[in-house]
Amino acid sequence: MDILPHFIAQSSHQFTSRAGLMVPAKLLDRLGLAETVDRLMPEPGSNRGYRNGTVFDTFMLMFHEGAQCLEDVRHLHREQSLMELMGFESLPCAATLGNWLRRVGRHRPSRDALEEVNRQLLAVALGDRDHVTLDIDASVVHAKKKTARRTYKGRRGYTPMAGHIAETGQAVKTELRKGSVPPAARNVEFFESCIEALPEGVRVSRFRADAASYQAGVINACRGHGARFAIRAKMDSTVQDAVAAIPEDAWQPLLQADGCLSETESVARTVHVMGKTPEAFCLVVQRKVAKRPKPKHPDQPEQVEIEMQELYPVDGESALDGRYIYRAIATDFDREGWDDHRIVWWYNQRAEASENRIKELRIDFAGAHLPCSGFRANAVYLALSSIAYNLLCLMRLSLPLKWHAKRAGTFRYRLYAMAGQVVRHARQRVLKVRPADLGLLDETLWRIRTCRLY
Repeated sequence: MDILPHFIAQSSHQFTSRAGLMVPAKLLDRLGLAETVDRLMPEPGSNRGYRNGTVFDTFMLMFHEGAQCLEDVRHLHREQSLMELMGFESLPCAATLGNWLRRVGRHRPSRDALEEVNRQLLAVALGDRDHVTLDIDASVVHAKKKTARRTYKGRRGYTPMAGHIAETGQAVKTELRKGSVPPAARNVEFFESCIEALPEGVRVSRFRADAASYQAGVINACRGHGARFAIRAKMDSTVQDAVAAIPEDAWQPLLQADGCLSETESVARTVHVMGKTPEAFCLVVQRKVAKRPKPKHPDQPEQVEIEMQELYPVDGESALDGRYIYRAIATDFDREGWDDHRIVWWYNQRAEASENRIKELRIDFAGAHLPCSGFRANAVYLALSSIAYNLLCLMRLSLPLKWHAKRAGTFRYRLYAMAGQVVRHARQRVLKVRPADLGLLDETLWRIRTCRLY
């Protein structure tokens, strides 16, 4: 086989492999988030120190570029010409970023400043909307840090709590918790903190959560703020008794999203009350035909199904009577005239509005890779990660419809990872890209420059 002759030589031209980072940089510049950080955080003690706004913008670009640790700031350092084009005279190193996280973690007003930045970002995305749907959920981050504790899954780590706005997908609040803190702890306080973190004039009108929030305090807090709720009920003995008392003729096949009636699932409703809730609420109960165990050998006859007279719990959220698996939703949407099918369908949307958003935050924005040994420094890192994620959500809303369902990986592959060359012409810096990429970059930058900022 003939080997093609080739030569390797260096070039004095200023190339970049991430020309598309101009898009989030332009959005950051329009929003003025760095100015808010500089205004609310104390100035650096030395005139040689980096402005807080510069460190903040560095974190934002790092997260959008795909950084998984502080050392990945070196990817931005290699793009010196592009950074100068964006207005960065120099960038902090990994050690400086870590020191900044620890310093902000020790200073409560600085942490409050990041909450104000996130509130400003939410206000832009929400626009004129004055009510939102809140989804809260906990997750597990495995870590071997000094401050990590054993979680309910048996490994050391943390159990952060996140609250999402269903209408925009943005994280209104994130709270890093030690691994020993169960998901059901302090949910009322977290619900109240999410309300405080919303922009002025915006209220929570609907609330969804899993069984960890099935508490009288959460239900009372929802009613106190005028928010309708749909919470997965725990299958305790009182709920099991309520489900067992439902007559057979009250069950009806579940209407699926495609308009067809399910052959294996059915729904019914009953009324329930908890000891510390002053008013009763509705229980929408789902039941699904339990799968029969398959024989181990082809010649072995199928096992006869045993019908049990009483329910017994399978886990905290479901119960079994030998024929069906039962789950329930505690809700007050019946007061708005919603039928059982609509309540089940709406509650199931939290898988996309909350659980998938948490996956994006953990995987795409390094929310599961906490870099510091200190607990508060990691909490600041998680807050910055959620702000960067919210910035992507705002970009989705500002760009054409084809981008609205794209994840961060698609943005990095199709938009950010764009080859370019920075040249000087007529005392100006010019970013040159391929003809095939020029239309995409020009359109996205135009959308960012012209999007409405409330």
